[in-house]
Amino acid sequence: MSACEHGIDTGAWVLGALDARDAAAFGEHLRTCAECQAEVARLRAPADAMALATEQVAPPAALKDRIMRTVESEAQLLRAAGPEADRAPTPERRERRRFFRTGPVAALAAATLAVGIAVGVLVSPGGESTRTVRAQVTMSGASATVHVSGDRARLEVRGMRNPPPGHVYEVWVKRGKNPPQPAGALFTVLHGRGEVEVGSVKGVDQVMVTSEPAGGSTAPTSNPVITAAV
Repeated sequence: MSACEHGIDTGAWVLGALDARDAAAFGEHLRTCAECQAEVARLRAPADAMALATEQVAPPAALKDRIMRTVESEAQLLRAAGPEADRAPTPERRERRRFFRTGPVAALAAATLAVGIAVGVLVSPGGESTRTVRAQVTMSGASATVHVSGDRARLEVRGMRNPPPGHVYEVWVKRGKNPPQPAGALFTVLHGRGEVEVGSVKGVDQVMVTSEPAGGSTAPTSNPVITAAV
């Protein structure tokens, strides 16, 4: 963990567990703190891997109840902290804050993993299967996943740099030996992250992304930076 006193927030930041005010404050701090930046980078890889690390199976019927009991238990602890939770941290309060922050983060990590296992069974309407495909990315330090639900897909990227000025990323779908066809999806990234709906992948063998002139192209004009076999 970072030696910086704000380091206790890195895990919650990576998991998206900070409330709006704390997230804004930590985001501002993160811009200038090399220690917290390094800790966030270290934690991001296992956080990204959580949803991909387990086989999708039907969850126990009591799963939701157990998760909600854990969340409510942590909420009661936070309420018990009283109004002093908004005061400037003293050494004693920092220790209590460390307990309150790490407890919910650990519970949230476990809940996230459990919910990730259940997503394929519970989220898709009409009982459609859901799966996640890790894509091949040519850009160093970047990652991409394609989330497929039924015959629809969504692409999510992290650690990506934007294409050159005047260009956008364009999504393509490839069926068999046919040339890639535009999926009608163009995107750029913000702080290395981006998300775009691919649309129907019925009969599609590959989803690809290339850098194209603004407005998109009718055929790829550069080599794919992302390729996913779906």
